[in-house]
Amino acid sequence: MKKRVKKSFVISALGLMMLGGIYQGAQAVDAASAQEGEGPEGQFQVDQIFPIEEKDDNPEFDTWALLDNAIRKFYGFQGQGEIWLYSNNPNKFNIFINGQRLNLRTMAAGKWVKISISDLTKDGNNSLQVGAKETLTAQDTIKVKLPYPTLVNKASETRNLSNDTFKLMDDLINQEIKYGFSSAQLVVVHNGAIVKESSYGILNSYSETGDRLNAGTRVNKDTLYDLASNTKMYATNFILQQLVSQKRLDLNKKVSEIFPQFQDGPSDQITGKSDLTVRDILMHQAGFPADPQYHNNNYDPKNPSVNKKDANPVYTQKREDVLAKIIATPLDYQPGTKTIYSDVDYMLLGLIIEKVTGQTEDKYAEEQIYKPLGLMHTIYNPLMKGFGQDKIAATELNGNTRGNTIDFDNIRRHTLQGQVHDEKAFYTMKGVSGHAGLFSNASDLAVLTQTIINRGGYANHRLFDEDTLDEFIKPKSTNSSFGLGWRRQASGTYAWAFSPQADASTIGHTGWTGTLTVIDPKTNTAAILLTNERNTPIIDPKKNPNDFVGGHYLIAKYGDVASLAFSGINGDSTESNNQKLLSLTLERYHQIQKNKADQAMADKNDLKAIYETMKLRQSSSELIRQFMASSEGQTLSKYLSN
Repeated sequence: MKKRVKKSFVISALGLMMLGGIYQGAQAVDAASAQEGEGPEGQFQVDQIFPIEEKDDNPEFDTWALLDNAIRKFYGFQGQGEIWLYSNNPNKFNIFINGQRLNLRTMAAGKWVKISISDLTKDGNNSLQVGAKETLTAQDTIKVKLPYPTLVNKASETRNLSNDTFKLMDDLINQEIKYGFSSAQLVVVHNGAIVKESSYGILNSYSETGDRLNAGTRVNKDTLYDLASNTKMYATNFILQQLVSQKRLDLNKKVSEIFPQFQDGPSDQITGKSDLTVRDILMHQAGFPADPQYHNNNYDPKNPSVNKKDANPVYTQKREDVLAKIIATPLDYQPGTKTIYSDVDYMLLGLIIEKVTGQTEDKYAEEQIYKPLGLMHTIYNPLMKGFGQDKIAATELNGNTRGNTIDFDNIRRHTLQGQVHDEKAFYTMKGVSGHAGLFSNASDLAVLTQTIINRGGYANHRLFDEDTLDEFIKPKSTNSSFGLGWRRQASGTYAWAFSPQADASTIGHTGWTGTLTVIDPKTNTAAILLTNERNTPIIDPKKNPNDFVGGHYLIAKYGDVASLAFSGINGDSTESNNQKLLSLTLERYHQIQKNKADQAMADKNDLKAIYETMKLRQSSSELIRQFMASSEGQTLSKYLSN
C-alpha cells in the first residue's frame, strides 16, 4: 500500500502559472510555494543523488559517456507524474524534464519537496536531466526520487463514455448475457489510465438443473472471479520475477539443488528429471504430461477416457505428498525437445517458491505483492479470508462432475462459488497452487498489468527490475509464442485471444474458467476480461463433458472482445464499428451453416445476440438498414425466428 507522506505540498505545474511558472520554450515550472515534508519511502524508478561522485571505485559514474552522469530515463504518461527533491543548496542546480526546466530558485534548502510534473510528461519514455550551474563543493548535492506511474480512472470521462466502440462492447456483452451467457467484468487500460471499466450479469446464472436464473446479485467492480490459469502469471510469475530480481533464485538452478530428492527413478523409461532447471519448468519443456490428474483416484493414464477404480498411480489428495507424486510422474518426452503446456510445471514452481521463501504461496503473494500495492481483492481461498459467496462469481453448476459423468473420491457436486474450480488446486493443493487458485477482479488486475507496463514497479514499490522482466517476457528460441511462463503474441500465434491488432511484443494468458489478460507494452495498453463461462449447462455431458454452453459465445472466444478493446483505444468511427458488427453477424451465420460443431442452440443464441446488437444500431446506420432489407438479411431474420 502506498505510504502517506506527512506535511507535504504538491505543486501543480498548471497552478504555478499564476506564479510565473510555466511558459513557452525553456521557461520554468516554479516551485515557489513548496513546503517541508518528510522524505518519501519505498523503491523508485529513479532514486539518485547528483552529482554522481567521480571516483574509480564508484560503479555509478560513467567515464566514457559523461552525459550519462546527468541524464536518467523514466517511464511516464502525459498529464501525470511527480518528482521528489531534496537539496542543501537547490539554487546551484538545474533540473529538466523532457528538456523543460524546473525553476528551483524558491525551493528552500534542507527540505523535501514534491512537485507535479504532469504538464511536462509524455507517454512512454521521459528524460530527467540534472546539472550544476556552477562549481560545487563536496556538500552541494540534490537528491531526486521519481515514483512509478499509477493508474488514473478515467472511465467515467465523457470521451470514454461516448466512445462508440466501448458502447458497442457494452451492447454486445449485454445481449450475449440476455441470450444465455453468464457474466463478465471488463477493464481496458491505456497510457496510465483506466478508460473502460464495466460489469455485466449476475453472480450465478443457472440452477444446478440447468434452468436459467433471471434474478440474483449483480456483478460489480468488486466481484471476485476464479482466475484459473491466470494464477500462473499474477501469482507464480510475479513472485518468481521478484525472487530472481532480488537474487534469491537463479533460473538456471537445478530443481534437484532445491529438492535433493528430485531425481530420476530406477524404473523411469524417460530420464532427465535430475538435470531439470527452474528455467526448463518455466518454459514448459520439462517433459511432464499436461494433466496427470493427481486428484482423481479413478483416472487411468493408459486409458484416460474411461474411469477405472483406483487406477491412478500418482493419485493424492494430501498436499504434503504432492512433491513425491510429481517426482514419481513419468515424463512424456525428453526434456528440452518439445514445448508442452503443463499444469505440473506450475504446481512444481509453486512448491519451489514455498521452499525458497519459507512461506505458502498465498501468504507470500498477498504480503509481498498484493497488499503493498493496496490490492485487497486478489486472494487465494477467499471464503476462508472474509469474503462471502455474495461477493464471488460462481463456476460449474454440478461441482466437478461434468454433468455427473465424472466421479472420484470427495468430489463436489454442488454449484461452486468461492472455492477454486480446478480439481488439482482444490483437492490436492487445498486451494493454494502455482497453477490455479487465485481469485481477483479486473480492477485489481489492472494495477498488476500496469506494473508490467511500468517495467516492474507501481507508485513507490518496485516488484522486480526491468532486466528480470525482459528475461521473462522475451520469446523462447524454439517457440516464440512462449516466454518464461508468459504467452506471447509473437507473429500472430496468439492473435485468436490477444487480437491481430496487438503488437508482436504483447504478452498475457488465458484461464479455463473464462479469463483473459492482454498486455501490449508497445502501446501501453492492457485488457482484462473476466468471465465465468463454466457457470452454464453442459450441452451433452456423455458426448463431451467439457462442452459448456458458455463456450459457444463470442465473448468466451476472447479475440473479438480484445479486438474491440484495441479499436476503442484507436477511436474507430461509428461507420467502422457498424461494418465490424455486420461482418461478425455474417461470419457467425456462415460458421453455423458450415460447421456441425457450431450448430448447438447456444450457437444460434449467440448469433441472436450479435444480430440484436446490430438491430440496436440500424436507425443510425444506412449500412445496417440496407442489409436488413436485403434477401440475405431477410433469410437470416427468418432463420433466427424459427
